[in-house]
Amino acid sequence: MGKVKKYSFMLLIALMTVLVVVACSNNEESSAPSEADGSTDGETAVDSNQPLDIKLVLNFDGVEAPSSGNDVETKIEELTNSNLEITHMVSANFCERLPVLIASGDLPDVIPSCGAPTQPYLISAMQDGVFWEVGQYLEQFPTLASMPDIVYDNVKVNDELYGLPRYRPLSRFVTMYRKDWLDNLGIAEPTNHEELLEAYRAVTNNDPNGSGTKDTRGLTSVSLPGDFGPDFGIGFGAPNEWEVDENGSFTRNHETPEFLEALKFTKQLVEEGLVNSDLVAPDRTTREADFENGISGFWAASTNNVVSIASRLQANHPEAEVGLYNALVGETGEKRLPSMFGSNGILMFPKATVKTEEDLLAILGFFEELASNQEAIDLLAWGFEGVHHELVDGKPSYIDYDQYMTDVGFGYRFPLVTAPIDDTMTQGDLSELEQLVRQIEVENNDLVVVDPSINLVSEVRNNLGADLDQLINDAKFRFVTGAIDEDGWNAAVQQWRDRGGDDVREDLERLYAERNN
Repeated sequence: MGKVKKYSFMLLIALMTVLVVVACSNNEESSAPSEADGSTDGETAVDSNQPLDIKLVLNFDGVEAPSSGNDVETKIEELTNSNLEITHMVSANFCERLPVLIASGDLPDVIPSCGAPTQPYLISAMQDGVFWEVGQYLEQFPTLASMPDIVYDNVKVNDELYGLPRYRPLSRFVTMYRKDWLDNLGIAEPTNHEELLEAYRAVTNNDPNGSGTKDTRGLTSVSLPGDFGPDFGIGFGAPNEWEVDENGSFTRNHETPEFLEALKFTKQLVEEGLVNSDLVAPDRTTREADFENGISGFWAASTNNVVSIASRLQANHPEAEVGLYNALVGETGEKRLPSMFGSNGILMFPKATVKTEEDLLAILGFFEELASNQEAIDLLAWGFEGVHHELVDGKPSYIDYDQYMTDVGFGYRFPLVTAPIDDTMTQGDLSELEQLVRQIEVENNDLVVVDPSINLVSEVRNNLGADLDQLINDAKFRFVTGAIDEDGWNAAVQQWRDRGGDDVREDLERLYAERNN
């Protein structure tokens, strides 16, 4: 097929519609499928005004997945001239099934990656031509192409973009705390780790809720599979995963003395009973409930779920007040946060189902319309008036944020938004907490520490990384729980190096040098 001309999706629709009318007026037969469109029924949304059929599988992080044909989905179809067939899968199940789906070849038109597209099986599929490379088409879709370059760069594989990033702030890290409890204890919001330790102690030992019993805890933490929590390393000055010096030499965070000091801080929390003893429990919902049910005073959250958590907390404890901060002043005298990818994975388009460039352009056009149509943006941002929001002095205000998240946020906004909408949505009447969340997301951009290896595709790391991470995570838990001492920790770090850590380092240094020379 010849090179696709770079005109907009809507202009292409209009042009093809005119051609169809002219052909019909000349009594030309048009029922047979053309070779160019590659369709089996002779008609696609590119060459007609018929709704575009799109089959999507989306990961879902809510409690109850939306039913097919609900009002929100129907409105999206109306605004984008589409027929959507969406399968919502709980994220944990989706992440397990994605490699099986890819291997089977039984894929929908649109499917997300499981988080950042760094898994070896996914990179192999991209390099084997399973998915369309979409970077070459983005300039035809100005809204999709409007994100900062770093968002695209962070998810590219060998400088190629195999899907649309689902935009997120570069850092959504935030800590929620019970402001009313600290007020009861006469304690201000902590600004550094020493003050944080004292706040944990006071909340654990000094009866902040006035119950007369010791039924509160400073911090509840959770460690998801492959992670370690609570991790204060970057606040103490350790790298975000890796750091590189002016000579191109890489150092992993757990190799630094700063990371060891952070582990000692966590160990102190465990020894004094200031954090839950079941650190390895991966059940985030249960651990989150500790904060919502008035057990813990601090919770490491994400800015996108602060309002929901606060709503559930205040439903259980109407007197509760929530405070927020993004980072503490660390041992370096700075506030530091890890930079993430700037996206929650990418939306990918399998060539087995999206067979031609025209088909791909049509689907990209759907996402462009969803990201640029004001009514669609406001639907995703606010839901329906009278159901999810009401107008206060002419501005939208959520009626029930949890209901909005159940009906709109988890099922459609978070899985489908491919460009930021905070600035393009109709600006509403936000609560003080919602305004603070917005402010923190902006501030976080200036606090992030970048991982220089974030988009380096290392076969060595792909092959060894999971086992090496498990080795170190086990050592972290053993250190903070007292099973090993500092010598034991250093021995584990050396074991990490010997078992392949140095090989990963060498490969990353080679790839980094190739990219920057």
